[in-house]
Amino acid sequence: MTHFKCVARYGMAVLIAAGLGCGLAQAQTPQAHLTAAQLANHQEMDQLGLKYKTAWDLFQALKQQAHGGTPITDTTMPDWSGIYVRTKGGTAFDPDGPRQGLYPSTAKFIPKVAAQLRETVANRKAGVEYDPLSQCNPPTYPRWLDLPFMKEFIVTPKETWMIAEAFNSIRRVYTDGRGHLSAADAFPTEDGDSIGFWDGDRLIVHTNSSEGMMYERAQGWYTDKVEGVEIWHKVDGKTLVANTWIYDTNLQQPWYTRQSYTKLDDPDKTIRINNWYCHGSPNNNVYQTTNGGSQFTKFTWEKSKDKGSNSSNPAAGADQEKSK
Repeated sequence: MTHFKCVARYGMAVLIAAGLGCGLAQAQTPQAHLTAAQLANHQEMDQLGLKYKTAWDLFQALKQQAHGGTPITDTTMPDWSGIYVRTKGGTAFDPDGPRQGLYPSTAKFIPKVAAQLRETVANRKAGVEYDPLSQCNPPTYPRWLDLPFMKEFIVTPKETWMIAEAFNSIRRVYTDGRGHLSAADAFPTEDGDSIGFWDGDRLIVHTNSSEGMMYERAQGWYTDKVEGVEIWHKVDGKTLVANTWIYDTNLQQPWYTRQSYTKLDDPDKTIRINNWYCHGSPNNNVYQTTNGGSQFTKFTWEKSKDKGSNSSNPAAGADQEKSK
């Protein structure tokens, strides 16, 4: 592994660890850090989502506005090549909302789910939390959007592949004019079923048929009825933005977020997305704590003299042994 990749992953690990401690911080005003223009844009996008009862209605309205969209060709497709990481937000689902570990107040959950989430946030502050990913369960959509580590986007005239290094999670967005699977053939899957169309250099996506999961630790849950609409656009040479609306029975109204991903500098073309195996490295090992939570083992990038591979620090050994 190159030094750069180690630094990139270590930096992300530090970012995640910092996010885990955010639950101890004082609550902050949602989006207080945004400029007036950014806040106005968020409010406009919020209102756009509220105009439509379902994600499908919003998607159809955007398609009608784009006059059905215009298929791209080998010569007109946008250049989204390279390796990207999330621009900001850590693993908070809304990168412009409260930090991960605080109650995600930009979402309007139904009362039952909101009460459960407040209890989860309180437990987290006490050092108790649980994530299904600890058992290598798939992150599913829309959690795909806030997964840590690297992402890659492969655009072709008929499909766009969105690849997350974490969990080898691949979304295939079909832009060849097909619709979703019929109700008789559709069922919840790890990454959902995504179709879309091009409006100039913007990719508009509708996703359904995803398995239920949490948006992220202490960020709330979505059901297998969740649906999303995304408008992807490369706003400059290094930044991909996805305006995203999530509709679900756990939400009182659509949850709008502005997702953003920054292209890494790679002049020597040395950065690779690795094949992910949930227990493929000590950095991925998760153990159950004595209080019922879950935590990563301590990790160092130094190679083990005995095994010739990266090794974990056994400082958490007592809890690890107890979880076996």
